[in-house]
Amino acid sequence: MLHLFDITDDERTCKEYSIFSPTMTIVNEKHRWHGPFTKDQILLMLEDEMVRPETRPIDQSDDIVRGDLVTITPESVLQTCTPCIGMDDKGLCYGKSEWIADVMKDRGLRHLGYLHFVDGKCVGGAEFLPSKKVPYPIPDKRDDNAFLTCSYVSSETKDFKSHPLEKLVEDLKEQGFVTLSVAASEHVVLPNGPKAWFERKGFVDKGVLSKEGLHGAEIHYLQLDLVKG
Repeated sequence: MLHLFDITDDERTCKEYSIFSPTMTIVNEKHRWHGPFTKDQILLMLEDEMVRPETRPIDQSDDIVRGDLVTITPESVLQTCTPCIGMDDKGLCYGKSEWIADVMKDRGLRHLGYLHFVDGKCVGGAEFLPSKKVPYPIPDKRDDNAFLTCSYVSSETKDFKSHPLEKLVEDLKEQGFVTLSVAASEHVVLPNGPKAWFERKGFVDKGVLSKEGLHGAEIHYLQLDLVKG
């Protein structure tokens, strides 16, 4: 039996299942999987056969690429389908487009971060929400704490993440936020990993949020002081 949950405003479900990313698959109430998956992987988990850690360790490059930045809006987010889900089908992103429009209107925001384009191709981005709008069970939901919902794409050869994050930090300071937080895996890609990259950017590790057996990793809560930084 398949159950789908819209966790947009569902803090109870996020707390019950320790959800810290928008696309988590839980199989047989025990196998937790972040990110893209194949039909064969799900079938193996259903039979309890895929129980060994499936680690995808990465050493994020510090070779910063500075392409063109575009604000994340209901219109621009339609260009994120390929880096986010691996398919060039804008129809799959219309739901997120509508959600972004609602959040911007509700919170009076001009945008939700930045997309990073190189040679006309979306290669990354930095997306945020005011922490009180985040359904995940994070420690401190404050009006002046922003939460980095997505920082991508991780790469061992190029750093596409720094440029949009740096611009977002500037904007958040101007808007009166005093901290920026993120949930990031210890040494694998999903979600938002590896955490060591954030620590090199000045984020401080505030502790473990969840231990993920199939990924062989821990998800940590990290925070950047925007006042001192």
